[in-house]
Amino acid sequence: MIYTEDFFSPGSSYPTDDVVILVDSFSNENVNFKKTLVWEDGSPMTDAKVDQIIYRKKGTFFYKRVMVNTKVLHAKIFNPFCDGINDDSPAISKMMKISSMGYTIDGNGLTYHLLNKITQEVDNFSFINFNFRLNDNYDSDCGWEITVNKNMVFENIFIDGGRGTYKTGLEKWKMGAQDLNPPTPTILPLIPNLGDVFIFEHIDPTSKVEINNFKAINIHGMSAITIFSVGSIYIENSYFENTSLKPFHVYHSLDNGTTTGGRTYVSNIELKDCGYLPDTFLENITNANNQNQNPDPNHPSRWTIANKQTYNGMQHWSYGAIVTYGEYYIDNIKVENYGSSAVCSDRNSKFFANNIQIINNSNKFESRNPSGAMWFEATGDAYISNLDIDISDRGTRDLTFDSSALQTFNTELYIDNLKIKTAASKVLLKKGIRASYNNNNTVTVNNLHIGGAFQDQPVFHGIMEFAKDQYPLKSKFVLNGGIIEGGNLLFWGTGEVNLSKINAPASKIEFQSPVSTQFNKISIKESSFYYFNTITHYKQMIIENSTIISDFLYNSNSSDVVIKNSNINGLLSLPYTVVGSNIHISGGEIGRTHINGYHIFIDNVKSRQGLYIDNAQFFTINNCILKTSESEPVIMVSNNSDRLILGMISHNILSIKTNTPAAGYILLTPEATAKVSTYNNAETNFD
Repeated sequence: MIYTEDFFSPGSSYPTDDVVILVDSFSNENVNFKKTLVWEDGSPMTDAKVDQIIYRKKGTFFYKRVMVNTKVLHAKIFNPFCDGINDDSPAISKMMKISSMGYTIDGNGLTYHLLNKITQEVDNFSFINFNFRLNDNYDSDCGWEITVNKNMVFENIFIDGGRGTYKTGLEKWKMGAQDLNPPTPTILPLIPNLGDVFIFEHIDPTSKVEINNFKAINIHGMSAITIFSVGSIYIENSYFENTSLKPFHVYHSLDNGTTTGGRTYVSNIELKDCGYLPDTFLENITNANNQNQNPDPNHPSRWTIANKQTYNGMQHWSYGAIVTYGEYYIDNIKVENYGSSAVCSDRNSKFFANNIQIINNSNKFESRNPSGAMWFEATGDAYISNLDIDISDRGTRDLTFDSSALQTFNTELYIDNLKIKTAASKVLLKKGIRASYNNNNTVTVNNLHIGGAFQDQPVFHGIMEFAKDQYPLKSKFVLNGGIIEGGNLLFWGTGEVNLSKINAPASKIEFQSPVSTQFNKISIKESSFYYFNTITHYKQMIIENSTIISDFLYNSNSSDVVIKNSNINGLLSLPYTVVGSNIHISGGEIGRTHINGYHIFIDNVKSRQGLYIDNAQFFTINNCILKTSESEPVIMVSNNSDRLILGMISHNILSIKTNTPAAGYILLTPEATAKVSTYNNAETNFD
């Protein structure tokens, strides 16, 4: 047997045959080398192209390693230490150079110790079957930052970063960006002192990144893996656990959003315990203004021990599976415990997902910026099939900010099957759905189920306060089918609201606005709510085949109102109107009713209390069964503004409770008497 290092050593006397059969000195595998005059690209061989792995030189002759039907190289041939003590970064760097030539490096499932940061540029990158271990302190970055010009494969990779395990001492956290107006008392934004472990940058838009069976645990840093690319990214069958901030982050831009492009495909991913502060840590903010501090950034004098429960800081930017820009596709992801968000679509042009499950069952998790288990930030078009969010515990400081289960901003969003569940006896979130905007977009949810306690509302949709001067009127919120177990729905300046088949008998639904303008439409069909109130102006309001358990208060100007086959058990009040408006109430049962409108049409309605028509121009009350049990008329018509031209009350059954000193069946004020016709009305009593 002749070993490679013996054969190619200077002064070796072995014959220089055209083909030599050797044993690799480091991997002990058989290997053939063949004489060559040219390099990989066909250019003439030179001493500068000898890499000691693929191309070697003996005397005046150049040799190339012969690869039979494969381009896979065992990492052992690079002579790494793999002893858990010495730094394997130099050997890894050599592997990258060879992989750049189109070879796959097989780590053979051994553990490689990364004590330093590798910065390198390669054409291709393909690593499989590697285990990595970092240094044993929280002082210095280690890992790598690689520019890959073409394609990349990262498969069967395991990294244990040592957070809370083999690393010694306390974690270090520093000040992050002040991108919020902090509440009082000020809560400082904290981020890890260490950067991303693995960073890849891909310049070619045709490049492809394949990350498969990647497992990262115990990571203290900004992320386990971050990728900048305008190509295609595939992250599949992977697992992340116990990360200080982000498990992974993909940026589909190389110039901070000026130019964007690319796609990320995520499938069969699980994240657990990502984005949280430990109970005790070190911070360098308290001593930051000390003019006499030691110049060494890791000197103990620059760091102060802090306790999470008493320190005025929280972790910041702790987003889960986040992709920024480009297109984002998900098929099956599960997240257990998150900081700012579990899944984040950040300014994607498209987002499509199937089966997202999010759980939070620990009070260690909270966020300085408003948290959202599922977060959409200015995404173009988004669709999800099956989003399940279950929050059974959460850090109480999360309520300092506007936390929610689903957070969406300026996103055209469509969800089939949304379930939000939180604790019923303990408030953990401010809102269930928090949808905000300053542009024209539609949020649509089919088959919604929300249960649990919320500090504010289970459903909120509204304009951003900073954008109220550029007010859009085309924003829409649509719910088709669902159950809301309790809490209120608040629409804060929503252009159009469509609710269908919503069972929320304990919920109030309210419409408000920070500006005075008339919006488009409210439509409620086949639904039940406890209470309805709007002080916002809408052009059209439709309620059909629905039930309001208590009062229906339409305290705003309206152009057209239709209430059809609906039951309103409490007060029905439409006290304001605009010129030319139409109010049509037909079918169903209503309580005490007060209507101020131009054109009023009431037919086939049952009423349990008095009906008051005020300042109509034209009105008809036909084929109704109307009652009163109070000291008031069954029907009262006034014409205080002298607007009335014609009114008709006909073919109604009017009933007064027996022995009630009512004011009569029909009471017309003097200004209305000559303009109202009454005929074929039956007047009765009831017990």
